[in-house]
Amino acid sequence: MALVSLQQVSLAFGGRPLLDEVNLQLEPGERICLLGRNGEGKSTLLRLLNGEVEADGGEIVRQKGLRCACLEQEVPAELRGTVYQVAAGGPGPVDSLHLEKVLSRLDLPAEQEFGSLSGGLKRRVLLARALAGDPELLLLDEPTNHLDIAAITRMEEILLNFPGALLFVTHDRQLVRRLATRIIELDRGRLTSWPGDYDNYLRRRDERLAAEQSGQAKFDRKLAEEEAWIRQGIKARRTRNQGRVEALRKMRRDRAARREQSGRVKMQIQDGTRSGRLVAEAKELSFTYGAEPVISGLTTTIMRGDKVGIIGPNGVGKSTLLRLLLGQLAPTAGHLRLGVNLEICYFDQQREQLDPARTVADNLAEGRDTVLINGQSRHVLGYLKDFLFTPERARSPVAILSGGEKNRLLLARLFTRPCNVLVMDEPTNDLDVETLELLEELLLDFKGTLLLVSHDRAFLDNVVTSTLVFEGQGRVVEYAGGYQDWLRQRAAAEAAGKNTEPAASTRAGERGNAAPAATGEKERQPAGLSFTEKHELAELPAKLEALEAEQEELSAALAEPDFYRRPAEEITDHQQRLQALQEKLEAAYQRWEELEEKAQAD
Repeated sequence: MALVSLQQVSLAFGGRPLLDEVNLQLEPGERICLLGRNGEGKSTLLRLLNGEVEADGGEIVRQKGLRCACLEQEVPAELRGTVYQVAAGGPGPVDSLHLEKVLSRLDLPAEQEFGSLSGGLKRRVLLARALAGDPELLLLDEPTNHLDIAAITRMEEILLNFPGALLFVTHDRQLVRRLATRIIELDRGRLTSWPGDYDNYLRRRDERLAAEQSGQAKFDRKLAEEEAWIRQGIKARRTRNQGRVEALRKMRRDRAARREQSGRVKMQIQDGTRSGRLVAEAKELSFTYGAEPVISGLTTTIMRGDKVGIIGPNGVGKSTLLRLLLGQLAPTAGHLRLGVNLEICYFDQQREQLDPARTVADNLAEGRDTVLINGQSRHVLGYLKDFLFTPERARSPVAILSGGEKNRLLLARLFTRPCNVLVMDEPTNDLDVETLELLEELLLDFKGTLLLVSHDRAFLDNVVTSTLVFEGQGRVVEYAGGYQDWLRQRAAAEAAGKNTEPAASTRAGERGNAAPAATGEKERQPAGLSFTEKHELAELPAKLEALEAEQEELSAALAEPDFYRRPAEEITDHQQRLQALQEKLEAAYQRWEELEEKAQAD
């Protein structure tokens, strides 16, 4: 027997219904993922299943005595007391022994005050609160928001072993792949069910949407033909078939009732001027807060075009590392060298750049009517429409926006500024999967440098080329590739009985910066730099910048349409100079790497 059954259920809050005569059955032991775009009504459906709102029509049948618990997307502001008291204060009776086991499995400090916790820890307490009553049906709304990767994987294991039924809303695609036994999608007020895994859902959904578009195009062609027929002259109307007229009227009603899929976010990153090849070079960089090392002895080089992910537990110092690498925070020890022509744009996970009292449009454009996008002036309302803000919503205060809308506004604001270094601190929270995938495509095509803090494992795997990972006591280790690559490299190092140094597999190692791999014999180190070589190394960055600037100037001249109207000798001279510059650059970079390698012995 189903735990909950929805039969022809409808619900609307003015306007078109969020739920339009939907049917759904939740069976014991199922793990169902609910997907849909932001604003489609996913959270409302969870509240309906939890009995917090009533349907406008249809029937909801619940198993008698059903124990149901819900993890909301936002932390309730009124919660007070210790972690234990908050976790024990959920619906239904709580067994103290069971509660203690839940707190232990979620690694929660029972006696600490709830109000003193970070956002991620508060979410874990709320999950403990939901699990404490041993529910038969568990409803989770974006359970991974504000959790670090370690907490997400711990939660995955708990949910995989949860004996009851589970219905969850998430943007975390890896969580969906790991947990879901069935996927349901809420789209334009209708629910569709997709048995099987996430990738099967994607394939079959695309097939359904293609078939829907084809059917609608065929319908619209037929409607256009019938409209042309009805408008024919007097002679044709005398022989008009009344049944055909009625069929046309029905087609008009069907077309008027059609709900188009909500718009797709349109985003583009404005490329700034080209930065120098070197973006940031850190040597033995350290930062200590009080007696505790936050970052200890980090050596890394970030070059133009690198896409670097930063992984670590909540509160470990990821934002501090970003500030150090950007030169916004002075290190306790070590040295940082920044490249030239850096144009930095920063996405802030705390949304502190947004003024909740001002409207969406004012937060974007500071009271102006237009914004400049890739050299073209655009009206604020038109630009915000690309990010799915209606004119009415654009004039609303930021305080009433959902989490997903606030993140879309931050992205809209971020992309009004040209940049060549993009810094994103947890950009994926509250975004729907389709917007996430579009953001991934943009970042992959971005020609500048990306520094990305994220707990979204799939997002890291799809975007970054290397990772900086906090591995305890301030130690930050660099690995090639994304999240899964880090896991494989760390596991291989541990299996080989070594420290978890990435050795030659790291991006830094490929440039000759990594420590040599541990072996039974002491590896021969190159001799240190001579005085002349040290001077040469110090002068090389400026020389490289000058060569690159000249190269760009010549390349720009060659790209001009009128250039090839010049005399043949001048064209040949330019081409030869460009080729010579390329050879000089390659030789200079090779020399730089040689000197950097020798400098490691100093």
